[in-house]
Amino acid sequence: MTAIRLYRGRFGHFSFLNAASDLVTHAHAESHIIIWLDGEPGRIQVGTRSVVLGPRTAVGINSFEPHSHSFPGGEPGLFLALYIEPAWVAERLGLPHGAPIFRHPAIPLDSELRSIALGFFRQLADGEERFDLTAGEMERLIDCLVEASRPGRAPGWDQAARHRHLDFRVRKAVALMRANLAARVCLDELARAVGLSRPHFFALFKRETNLTPNVYWNTLRMEEALRQLQSSEESLTDLACHLGFTTQGNFTRFFRDHAGVPPTLYREAARVAA
Repeated sequence: MTAIRLYRGRFGHFSFLNAASDLVTHAHAESHIIIWLDGEPGRIQVGTRSVVLGPRTAVGINSFEPHSHSFPGGEPGLFLALYIEPAWVAERLGLPHGAPIFRHPAIPLDSELRSIALGFFRQLADGEERFDLTAGEMERLIDCLVEASRPGRAPGWDQAARHRHLDFRVRKAVALMRANLAARVCLDELARAVGLSRPHFFALFKRETNLTPNVYWNTLRMEEALRQLQSSEESLTDLACHLGFTTQGNFTRFFRDHAGVPPTLYREAARVAA
C-alpha cells in the first residue's frame, strides 16, 4: 500500500487507493463500485461470482453483499472505489427501499467511462480541480455505471426485490452484536441468546442476511472503526481496545485485511477530506 485519497459527496464517498495485499471476505452497508485504473487489477469474488477487473469491466457490489479481492501476482494496483449510500441511489433511480442495485457484479465499462475515472484521478491528484465541482460529475458517472449494470431488467424485478424485515431472531442477534462490539461475545452464546442451536442460527442468519454471523459482526466493527478514525483523536491503541482487540497490531491487521490500507493512512486521508 502506498497511497490513498478520500473524498466525500452527497452520494457517499470515494477514494483512490493503491493496493497489493489481498482483502478478506467482508461487506459494507453502502453499495460499492470498483474501477481498475492501473497496475495489477486482481480478481474480486462477489458472493459465488468471480470477476476479473480490467479496462472493460468494473465491479458493482450491493449493500451487505460479501466480497473479497485477491492479487495473485502480488503487484500493486490503482483503483477508484466508490461507496454509495443506498438511500441516495434508490431515490435517484426510483427503486424501492432495500432493492439491490446491481443484478450482476460485472459492469460493462466503455472507454469513455474509464477515461472519465482516469481524468478524475489525474485532476484531483494534481490539485487541478476543486472537488466540489467534481462531485457533480462523479454523480453522473455513478448514474452511468448503475445504468450499465441494469440493461433490460425484467418487469417487476425491482418490486420483487423489496426489502423485507429480517427474522426477529436475526434482528435480536444483530442488536446484541452492535451492543457488544468490544466484548466479542462467543457465537455459540449468541445463538443461545436468540433461542437457537448453533447450526440453526448460522443457517438462518446466512439465509436472512447473505452473510455469516462472523462476517456481519466484522462489518459492524469496521463501520465503528471507520467512524472513530474519522471523528476522534483516540490513539490506535485505545481504539483497538474499545473494539475488542488485544493489541494494536491485531487491529491494524484486521483493518488492512478489510480496507486494503492501514488505519494510520486512512485517518490521514480522512482528515484531509474533512
